[in-house]
Amino acid sequence: MTAGYDLSMPSPWLSLALSMLAAAGATAFAAVRGLAAYRAAKRLVRETGEVVTGIDRSAAEIETRLTAGAERSDELARALVRLRASHAQLDVLLGALAEVRSSLGRVTAFVPRK
Repeated sequence: MTAGYDLSMPSPWLSLALSMLAAAGATAFAAVRGLAAYRAAKRLVRETGEVVTGIDRSAAEIETRLTAGAERSDELARALVRLRASHAQLDVLLGALAEVRSSLGRVTAFVPRK
C-alpha cells in the first residue's frame, strides 16, 4: 500500500471522467430534444398562422357576400313594389276592358249579322 490509498479501488479520475461523460451525454440529449421542440413550435406557429390567414380570408369573403346579398335584397324589395304597382295598373286596365266589352256587347246585340 502506498500513502494510504487502496489501489484495488478505481481511481477518482475514472469516476470524474465517467461523471463528465454522463453530464455531456445528458447535455447533448437535452440539446437534441430542445432543438426538436423548438422546430415543432416554429412549425406550429407557421401552420397556425396559415390557418388564421385562411379564416380571415373566408370571413372577408362571407362579409362581401352578405353585403351583396343585402344589396340584392334591397333591389328585390324595390322590384316587388314596382310589381305590385304594375299589378294594380293591370287590374284597373282589365276592369276597364271588361266594362268596354260589356258595353260593346250591349251595342252589338242590336247590330244585324251577315
